[in-house]
Amino acid sequence: MQTTSDEALIGRIAAGDKLAMQVLFARHHVRVYRFVLRLIGEPTRAEDLISEVFLDVWRQADRFEARSQVSTWLLAIARYKALSALRKRPDEELDDEAKQQIPRLLKKSNAGGYLVPIRNYIPTVSGRGWDRVAEPNRNSHPRARTAPAYFVHENCRLFRRDPEVYFVGRVHELVEPRICAVGGRLPMAKFCIHHFGQLAEEQERDRKAAAYRDLLRLKVQDSPDDAMSWIQLGLQEYECSRQAVEPLRCFDRALLLEPKATQAALFKGMIYLDLGEQKLAIESLDAAFPDERSQALRQHLRGDALHNLGRLPEALTAYSHAVRLSGDDPILNSKLGYTEVRLGRSKSGIERIKNAADKTPEVTEVRERLMKAFIAISSLSEAGEQAEILARLEGSAKAYLRAASIRVHAQQPKQAREVLDRGIALFPDSVELRDAHNELAGESKGPATMAATQS
Repeated sequence: MQTTSDEALIGRIAAGDKLAMQVLFARHHVRVYRFVLRLIGEPTRAEDLISEVFLDVWRQADRFEARSQVSTWLLAIARYKALSALRKRPDEELDDEAKQQIPRLLKKSNAGGYLVPIRNYIPTVSGRGWDRVAEPNRNSHPRARTAPAYFVHENCRLFRRDPEVYFVGRVHELVEPRICAVGGRLPMAKFCIHHFGQLAEEQERDRKAAAYRDLLRLKVQDSPDDAMSWIQLGLQEYECSRQAVEPLRCFDRALLLEPKATQAALFKGMIYLDLGEQKLAIESLDAAFPDERSQALRQHLRGDALHNLGRLPEALTAYSHAVRLSGDDPILNSKLGYTEVRLGRSKSGIERIKNAADKTPEVTEVRERLMKAFIAISSLSEAGEQAEILARLEGSAKAYLRAASIRVHAQQPKQAREVLDRGIALFPDSVELRDAHNELAGESKGPATMAATQS
């Protein structure tokens, strides 16, 4: 039986041969398990799905048509099971600490409810949720192992039963207003909730974003005088369309209703930065009334606008202030370091950007600042090293052309040819790479490598 082919085993299984089923399982279950585990990320759930996969094989063996190998058929069943399980999983899970913490919290009679930190895991190293900057993910939750970062917000998710306490709002419903209305306190809980919605496939995230936007449009119709509803809608409109007109209208409406609506002013500044309207961005940011939490974001955004305007000493001050408030944010530190380099503080600036790159080796914007910083101090060999790392990260013909061009200007033609060879191997149809390679070889004359540096 051990030497029987997979196809023959399937035939015997179709006839009800349990021994054949045992042999097939022993032959393939490890490979199928590893495949499912890569998709699911949870060993216990993967084991359950393996049982379901081979149960389907037992039930459906007579339907196998041999149009593919048995192993391929098994993996197809496993993939369907895994993806179905992923779609059914809730976006949120209680942290294990909740089991110990909740009974203790319920014994405290003076709290109407508890604000629970919610960790929103994201698929990128950098990012933010509202005015919260992402933190590195060092959590061991199985579903979050592939997430490099998360940002935190707090909502009341644990509260006492009371006929006067209920959720309000059409989307992002909250009980906090009702708890406060009846005089209840809202201390912070000592456990968290893990939120995985941002780790879904892009199509699923887009679908949810559009649904939230439509609900928020209804929400502002229900509550046209609620500034926060307009802020929420403005953010969602921008997330869905990346067009500025409607989000800016929403934020202006929020500021008309509540002139000290800090988040509306901050988000206006962010959109103006995206539009390249640096002076309008600074006007919006300077009009904000930030609290301690949002002051770091305000100074960070001001630093960006001031740097883009060439007002480097002011940008340095803004970035330095933001670093003091936000702590060890590698992207922010890289911006501060690059500004230092441009102001002639090369040693401290380069060291700061290097530290940021070491902490976020896959973040291209940090690596690009380090490359530009080396170019600014005419350390072209070091700039070429960073450009080659960027080429590997970005994976584009243009990035390889840029790296080769920097090597040429560093008087390193051998390294330039090696870079171009790697680029051509990856992008054999790139005319620009081949022209640059021919120019280096002396077979033709052209501006290809020079153009790459200038770009």
